[in-house]
Amino acid sequence: MSIYVGLDCGGSSSRVLAVDDLGNVRFQGQSGAANLVSTPEARLRRNLQHATRGCEPAHYVCGCFAGLVSDETREKGEEILRQMFPGSCVRAEPDYTAAFYSSPNDTDVCVIAGTGSLVCSRGERGMNKTGGRGYILGDYGSGFHYGRDALVHFLDHPVDASPTLRQAVIDLFGTDHEGAIVSTVYTSGPPQVLARLARALGQDAREGRRYALESIERNQTALAGVVYEHVKRYLRPSNTLSISLAGGVWKASPIFKEHFQALLAARFPDHLLIVNRLTKPPLYGAVELAKELSLGN
Repeated sequence: MSIYVGLDCGGSSSRVLAVDDLGNVRFQGQSGAANLVSTPEARLRRNLQHATRGCEPAHYVCGCFAGLVSDETREKGEEILRQMFPGSCVRAEPDYTAAFYSSPNDTDVCVIAGTGSLVCSRGERGMNKTGGRGYILGDYGSGFHYGRDALVHFLDHPVDASPTLRQAVIDLFGTDHEGAIVSTVYTSGPPQVLARLARALGQDAREGRRYALESIERNQTALAGVVYEHVKRYLRPSNTLSISLAGGVWKASPIFKEHFQALLAARFPDHLLIVNRLTKPPLYGAVELAKELSLGN
């Protein structure tokens, strides 16, 4: 009986799932970040070794990595997988591929908004991607940008901050003192840290707080623009557009999906829009990619 292993290796955490031919779960594990670009290699390897400790030998393995941006990073990912699963047939793919493969079969576009953000679809020659580029050059509508807006608002207007935001800041940083907060942000990785405040911003938006509503409008307008450009470039003309939403932002508060869906309707007035959040974690998409390997062997 064949064993299939999928790894969802993100910038904040990594998860592992092994299943057999009958769909029985044989192993589950998780650990810290495994971004091929931003996670130091020694830490990345330790995290994946911890996440896979106790997993039985596998026949087919697919690791879906954040930071897989070139042929070189793909080779690096596959080398790591071969060392972790000697004798297995392995493949490395970008992390967004796992999200798309977890989407319903009729999905046209997957919009990922977690720590970072991007838009992807499947084409005749593989996956197509628009956006991303990381928190400095893009990632519109990502948890990082919402968290940054929330923290800047807190630091600029600490007296006026909502109880929800104040508590979220204290829970995250252990203090509400500006110096300590700024130091932690710059020494602990801004995207991963700040993305944790997206939920508080969503709650503030539900309460009608201006800074939060402005953040959602600005970020989601930019992200809807990325979707529009992606559809125009990669998809064939159709009257229906099925969009899957993946990532932690969409789980943080209903207002993110509600507002984004309204912006998409304005961008695509002649389409029947079907917009849904993923019901299966991207990890299951990584397993499906591992199963694909068996079709060519």
